[in-house]
Amino acid sequence: MKLLCIFAIILVLTPLVLTGTKEEWKKRTIYHLLTDRYDRGDGDNTTCKELGKHCGGTFNGIKNNLKYIKNMGFDAILISPIPKNQGDDYHGYSFVDMYQINPHFGTTADLKALVAECKKEDIWVMIDVVANHVANTKEDFTKIMPFNKPKHYHKVCHIDPNRMWEERDKRENCRLNNMPDLNQTDIFVQTELKRWVKGIVEIYGFEGIRVSAAPYVPLAFWKEYAQAAGVFQLGDVAHENPKIVAEYQQAFDGMVNYPLYHGIQKVFKENSHMSTLKAVFDGIKKEFKDTTVLGTFLDNHDKRRFLHGDPDIKKFKNALTFVLMFEGIPIIYYGSEQGFNGGDDPQNRESLWDRRNKSSEMYQFMTKVVSFRKKAKLWQYSFEWLSADEDVLVFSRGNVIVALTNNKGTISKQVTVPPFFNMQLMRNVFNKDDVIRPLYESVDIVLTGGDPKIYEMIPG
Repeated sequence: MKLLCIFAIILVLTPLVLTGTKEEWKKRTIYHLLTDRYDRGDGDNTTCKELGKHCGGTFNGIKNNLKYIKNMGFDAILISPIPKNQGDDYHGYSFVDMYQINPHFGTTADLKALVAECKKEDIWVMIDVVANHVANTKEDFTKIMPFNKPKHYHKVCHIDPNRMWEERDKRENCRLNNMPDLNQTDIFVQTELKRWVKGIVEIYGFEGIRVSAAPYVPLAFWKEYAQAAGVFQLGDVAHENPKIVAEYQQAFDGMVNYPLYHGIQKVFKENSHMSTLKAVFDGIKKEFKDTTVLGTFLDNHDKRRFLHGDPDIKKFKNALTFVLMFEGIPIIYYGSEQGFNGGDDPQNRESLWDRRNKSSEMYQFMTKVVSFRKKAKLWQYSFEWLSADEDVLVFSRGNVIVALTNNKGTISKQVTVPPFFNMQLMRNVFNKDDVIRPLYESVDIVLTGGDPKIYEMIPG
């Protein structure tokens, strides 16, 4: 209770200076890291072998190694939930004290120092937040702060994962993975959850929040929660159906684009026709009110990494190029720049400190594409499909043409382009000797060896 009172006092005394609108977030490229896995901050770089427990990553570890992120061109990070968790729960999704900073990650001062350093480097901070459930303390709610009474929770029942999308009432009122389910209709619960998110944004200066477990809480509460946060919100609904995910954009500014994620996997991982991506996105476009603020991603902490079971770097590069160059706010999972290939949770949550190689092929590739996105200011331009067939996908954004494939052969494709490309010399950003010049609203693009291509206009 003492910590809660201190939090309230700090909140009253903290001036409200917020940034982080959805229009501003469109310009950002997010590096998604797990606080416990990025850097220990003490010089200890031994590999973490017990990935189901704390590995030792801290706020100071992130702060001391921001250049690694910034040098790739990233200008935002997404970090783990910050409240104190139970026991070996390193991930942040099972809090026991909402108002206390996770001591494994550091102190309040450490977190403030991290955010301050990020602001100096023009790196925005998005925080992962949990408002659906708490740690499983075997019904001893006296261990949970501030929700220490049974009335703060729904009655015990369990979500059937095979029927959860048909049974909305159970999805919103029963337990996810046996975690005690907060009752957001209780006045105290809803007030404290909203006060907490408003408080952390104002105290620490976060520019955005990612809302975990969004479909397990009623939309009416999320609308109030998002308003209380006062900064950009990215809702997380892990479903392939765009209609189901799009419903939650009634509450949040943007959504994590799971429907597109599944399309990317089908095309680049499973070798479906490249035209599948166009069909998937056409369906997304019909359902969402604003697709430019959807979070596009290839890997995250809940899914097997793209390279797991298939170490095809060429396909990986094509998929990453799509994520970074396409419409939306790109979210790149840490370790992608080192070719991590972990499997199911927690094997996809590897330690990074022992493999942070700035000379690696993927680090250099990531740097080139992320930096180009910023240089070209792609967020200012809509995209146009130019070609989508069995093994080639071509689209333009502004004066940039992107050509992708899931085929390692040699493919020549005649592509129709908008008139303003006519007679313009264009150079492949990956190979300065690869130059094309569209004529009569047409250009021949040759893809060889499965490499992606990004063509930019040559000045003058």
